[in-house]
Order: sequence, then C-alpha cells, then structure tokens
Amino acid sequence: MVAAASLLLVACQKPQTVTLPSVKLPAGTSFSLLRPPASPVSQTNKKTSDFIGVLSGIVEDSGNLVVVGYQGTLLRLSSRTGQWSRPVPPVHVDFYGISRLPSGVLWVVGDRGVLLRSKDGGRSWEHVRTGVGRLFLNAISFPTDRVGYAVGENGVILRTIDGGDHWVRLNSPTKKNLYAVTFTDESHGLVAGWHKRLFRTEDGGTRFTAIDIAVQKVTRQKPSFNSLWSSKEQVLLAGDHGLLFSSSDGGRNFFQIQTGTLHDLYGACRTGGGTVAVVGEQGTVVLITRSPSGEERSESLLGTFHGSDFLGVSCGTSHVRVSGSNDVVLVPSGAKK
Repeated sequence: MVAAASLLLVACQKPQTVTLPSVKLPAGTSFSLLRPPASPVSQTNKKTSDFIGVLSGIVEDSGNLVVVGYQGTLLRLSSRTGQWSRPVPPVHVDFYGISRLPSGVLWVVGDRGVLLRSKDGGRSWEHVRTGVGRLFLNAISFPTDRVGYAVGENGVILRTIDGGDHWVRLNSPTKKNLYAVTFTDESHGLVAGWHKRLFRTEDGGTRFTAIDIAVQKVTRQKPSFNSLWSSKEQVLLAGDHGLLFSSSDGGRNFFQIQTGTLHDLYGACRTGGGTVAVVGEQGTVVLITRSPSGEERSESLLGTFHGSDFLGVSCGTSHVRVSGSNDVVLVPSGAKK
C-alpha cells in the first residue's frame, strides 16, 4: 500500500520547470534576443538533463520562424501572434538542422538516421524512414521538389527522386563524417565534412571528385568544413578556424573570404541584397559586404559576446536570423516577440 501511494504521488507531481541561463546582448546591437519558453523536465527521467537548450537550425516560413534543436526540440514562432508553440515530434532524438524548399515543405535531419517532413509550415511533422540505422544525419539539400540529398555520419550520402518518400544510399568517397551538402541542380553538388573533406559531383552522386583547398595552418589538426550554402551564382563553404570560401563556378574553384575571426564557423548564407552572413562559436556573427569597387568589408555584430555558440543561420531578403546554444534566437531589432 505504501509503495502504491508513493507511485501515485510521483505520478501527480508536476514536471520541474527549467530556469534558463541568463543571456544579455551587448548594447547597440542590431538584433533582438528571443528565447522560447523552457520546456518542463520530467523528474522521473534520470537520463534527461535539466537543461540542454541547443537550437541547431532555423528557417523563416511565410514570416513565421521554425527552429529545431537537441532532445527532440521543435519550435514555431507565429508572426501573427508573436507566440511560440511546441509541435510534438514523432521521434525524440537530437535534431541537427532544418531546410525549407521553395514549395514550403520543411525537412529536419537528426540522430539515428532521422528525417522529419512538414507540409504545413512546421505545425505537424511526419517521420520518413531512411534505413541507415543509428548513423546521424547532419544536413539536407533539395535542388528540386523531387530530388534531394542528405549526408551524415561515416560518410553516409542519401538520395531521393520522389520528393523524400523513399531514400537510397549512394557510394560515398569517404568513411569520415560529412557535415554539409548543397546541390545547385539535380546533378551538380558538393558534400563536405571532417578534416577538410570536400567532394564534388556532376552526375547526381554516381561519382565524386575530391577538392583540395589550401588553408593556413592554425593547429596541428586539419580544420573541418561545417556548412555549405549555394545559389545559382555562388557557393559558400564555412569551417573551423574562421575559414570561409566562395565559388562562382559551382565549386570547381574556391577563393577565401577573410572573416576576421579564428572561431569555428557552423553556418553561412547570403541575403537577397548580397550580404554574406556567417555564425559560429562564442557568439560569432559576422556580416560581409562588398563595395562597388569589389572591396570586402567584415563587420562583427556582437563583438566579444560569448553567451551562445551559434549553429543555425537563415538569410532573408535583407535580414539574418540566428539560433544557438542556451536557447538563444536572434532576430532583427524591432521584430515581434
């Protein structure tokens, strides 16, 4: 009877509320700080930490923000109400990135080969099977609504030709982890990852060619390439030690862009106005603009801010949005909270 009463008492207890670490942006920044309400933590789940708060990816969808993170975190910020919601994930794993197709379909990649798809702006999600077992998937790219690629642990490369309903594993040029992928069309793309691994394909992944980019040595360990982004005009490649490269010929040749930082970079993109944004560890947010004469100018927006490691970045027509550790989301100043 005592044991039964104890179990009943535990069952009736409310989940513990998480207190987020204090974070404050430097004065004069062009960003506003948003922080989703902390999710309750089960007192009976000993494997769950009281606070993880790593928001690994962010996209804008018709004015709304959709953010993903570790421990099954799915978040949606309504542009109409300014309120956060937490859709229930069909699987509970760490999510490592999110991508939005021009059609509006959203894709999330995660641990244990997980792919999630949303066709309603992030309100609900479905689990798409990939068949790669316990290998994590770290990045995804859809050059068309039908054809897509995903990459991850142990060099895994997946391809779909039916909009993501079914995926097949391609022969990979490496067994090392791949962190980034981008395709400019169905056939031409790049994958990148651990210790300078960078490969290009011109036939949809049947064959890959290694690309060797000379980099200045900062430590004894080769830097990893963590992020790829592309448009019809440009490819951006970002990595450890503040490395950022650009290509105007689809990845055949790269030239380095000076970022002014040695911090590891985890995300890169370009706004519609041509400004390149890169984000990374210890509060790194750098905007790079080019003058009419072709001179590049780097601006570190948060200075010596160390309140978050930034993992996700999304570029719009003229604004940048960022997500990172400690449940930090940055949006342009004046955006609805």
